[in-house]
Amino acid sequence: MTNDEKSGARLAHGHSPFAIRHSSFSLAELQRCMADREAEGIEFKTSLLSRKEIAEYAVGIGNAGGGHLLMGVTNKPPRQVQPVSPLSAGDIQQIRRSVYDSAQIYIQVENLATPSGNVVIAAIPARPRGHVFHTRDGKYLIRVGEDLRGLTLAELDAIRHETAFELTAQPVPGDWQGLIRAAGLEDLRALMTEARAEADLLKLRDEDLLRALGVLMPDGQLLTAGLLLVGRSEELQRRVPNAQWSFFRMVSDTDYDQVERGQDCFAIALRRLREMVNANNPIVTIKGDLVHPEFPRYPHLAMRELLVNALAHRDYAAPGGVVVKLYPDRLEISNPGPFLGGITPQNILHHASVPRYPALFGALARMRVANAANLGVSRVFRDFLIEGKEPPYYWSPGATVIVTVKGQDTQPAFANLTLRHPDLTVDELLVLQHLTRHREISARQAAELCQRPLEAAREALARLATPERLVELGGPAGKGRYYRLSMPAYEQLGESLAYHVDSRLAQENLKGRVLTALKRGPLSNADIREITQLGRYQVVRLMKQLQAEGLVTLAGRQRATRWMRHHSAGGPA
Repeated sequence: MTNDEKSGARLAHGHSPFAIRHSSFSLAELQRCMADREAEGIEFKTSLLSRKEIAEYAVGIGNAGGGHLLMGVTNKPPRQVQPVSPLSAGDIQQIRRSVYDSAQIYIQVENLATPSGNVVIAAIPARPRGHVFHTRDGKYLIRVGEDLRGLTLAELDAIRHETAFELTAQPVPGDWQGLIRAAGLEDLRALMTEARAEADLLKLRDEDLLRALGVLMPDGQLLTAGLLLVGRSEELQRRVPNAQWSFFRMVSDTDYDQVERGQDCFAIALRRLREMVNANNPIVTIKGDLVHPEFPRYPHLAMRELLVNALAHRDYAAPGGVVVKLYPDRLEISNPGPFLGGITPQNILHHASVPRYPALFGALARMRVANAANLGVSRVFRDFLIEGKEPPYYWSPGATVIVTVKGQDTQPAFANLTLRHPDLTVDELLVLQHLTRHREISARQAAELCQRPLEAAREALARLATPERLVELGGPAGKGRYYRLSMPAYEQLGESLAYHVDSRLAQENLKGRVLTALKRGPLSNADIREITQLGRYQVVRLMKQLQAEGLVTLAGRQRATRWMRHHSAGGPA
């Protein structure tokens, strides 16, 4: 008899896990808890909480080791009973069902009669080793002292590593042939062909292919990784109920005009999500001698990598699914589960991959769909950058990872430049793309942009400065040193620039503004930035030019430094 059948038998005979049980918390125990200063594992509440609040306390207390929630007792010593109305058997059963539906925690709820009135007691079990309690809406809470707070990423990692349990490495009961989906295998082979998997692997028959991917054991048992890759939807719903995906075509930040949902294996979910994105992915045709004259707004291979990452690295033990939202001006992909192993949005570009599920990731790596060296993120960045587009933006609000991609058209001039310089690295492309939107960049800014150490950023800038001279060095030595596009690069990227090179007339106009303002008195660099709307280093260059022309002079030290008109320029010095 299966577990589901046993559960059904218990329900049929009135043995529901939510059936009312006799009290296990005595009046003497209550009195001891009320007198205990520490009250370890006990939470006092003066009134009956809502079902949602009870579920959150069940999560927090359970993650802290289990305990009791006492409703109808004041918190501050000397504690007193502040009675609440007794719950009916139906009320108790509804609370227990609600907590289970929200957090998958079986709690015991009972009324305890005291001389001062009724107290409602909820007994909360400790979380199993290696498992984290959480609510359906993704709250990972723990009780610390008298407060509930969210678990940190480090705490979540520590809990999950308490045991060697690996979800996708677990065998699935039953004949493997009855667990898999023919369409899933077909899509898997198509994905492997696209990813240029080894030819010998593609020639294998189904059983041998699953064995070669490491998801079918010698004894014929299919691993959960294999079920996730090519399994039937009904089996996924039973074994991995959170293997879900959703697609929304948004018309604004709050409204959508199309929604699709599914609970499919990896291969089918990936295909369907790509189809829906590509159906709303306009193509730009560029005239000229380009190798690929047609460019989609969201590059196809980059989208494959982003969706593979979301499906492969999501937390299948957490509620929710992979969600793709396509807005008029951007695309967002989110998946349950925080970053692992020290990965952050600030280091994801070069950090080694940290798979949440080694068995699943290993199969994807053998298919060449995933890579342990984390080349996928670099490839995504490169696919956007070579077309003059901004790369994706990663962020992690709590126990979720979200990647946002701007909807951008290809910049023909930038695409042509990258075709002429195919050896440009991702770091160099990031710098060049930045310089199409900003006039200059410092080595420290480049280090932050490229997620590299300062010395590595300087090396990338130096490579761009020679021999092709795509960038040139400017500013005084030291902290004022900066890099900007060279004139040949300006000429090549002119139509890609979000700004234009200052003409001589504009430069003279700015000088005139500063000299006019100096007639009214000395100015600081901050004053001049306000007048000219130039950046810090641009102001320094402008004033050095005026100084070289004998029109201004510098007086004072440090913060008291001020620019003044030179005597020879007329007006007060």
